[in-house]
Amino acid sequence: MRALPPFSRDRRRSRARLRRSADRFQALLAGRDGVSAVEFALFAPILFFALIATADLGLALNERMAIDHVLRAGAQTAMADPGEQRVIDVMTATATPNFPPPTDPAVAPDLVMSVSRYYACPEAPDVAVPASTSCAGSAPTYSFYQIGGTKTYSGWIIPDLNLRPQIQVQIR
Repeated sequence: MRALPPFSRDRRRSRARLRRSADRFQALLAGRDGVSAVEFALFAPILFFALIATADLGLALNERMAIDHVLRAGAQTAMADPGEQRVIDVMTATATPNFPPPTDPAVAPDLVMSVSRYYACPEAPDVAVPASTSCAGSAPTYSFYQIGGTKTYSGWIIPDLNLRPQIQVQIR
């Protein structure tokens, strides 16, 4: 057997090393180990943001439902026509568990409630008139209570929401 020159052996070794490196690189490209971890790492912040935004929106809806509950209690009381102050008192008592009054009198309350009584003629129920007004055809005036609540919901992610539901109750 004939001996190969030294540079020929080096060339064969270099080719073998190059081929092994190329095979390793192709195996690395074809490998799927850790792909799901990388995908989750990229997607996790979006999932977290969506979770917080959903919770934030749920809390805003909860506050809106609590305000609606207070207004419905006021409307129920207003049907008996006890006067504006009595309706406000009932609404305040109903609101206290969900919207406690501030301990410092200088601080504005979270929920601002309003009750106003007004009169209107049957032909124009949106126009307030004095109680002594004679309507067309000598029809009696309608009597209404306008009951409302105002609160600003400050969220974590969603911008501030102004919650302003209102209820109108016709007495007569």
